[in-house]
Amino acid sequence: MTTPPHPGTREYRSQVVRISDLTVTTDLLEDLTFENCVITGPAVLGLLEDVTIANSTFDAPDGDALFWPVPASRPAVMGIVAVRRVGFFSCRFERIGLAAPEEALPDLRAGFGL
Repeated sequence: MTTPPHPGTREYRSQVVRISDLTVTTDLLEDLTFENCVITGPAVLGLLEDVTIANSTFDAPDGDALFWPVPASRPAVMGIVAVRRVGFFSCRFERIGLAAPEEALPDLRAGFGL
């Protein structure tokens, strides 16, 4: 059994990290680094700004399952976990979706090779 991560920690390495453990008192993940972690949901991460996802894998069957488009006409989105200035390096994502502005999805898909 692993110990849940402490929400005040800024860097996570080689751990299983449940998004729900980090969002008990907030719906914003900010200024964090994850390296060689398993990131588990269920959760939808809303990509706000300066988010890096490098050398990582998702268990989603395809891009349609992974990406949640947010139309420009929609002023707010409830129920997502917002992500700002966060780096994910060599992580494995399980039961995680990614929400992003609809116009950013073609670049995201290309970046993921989809």
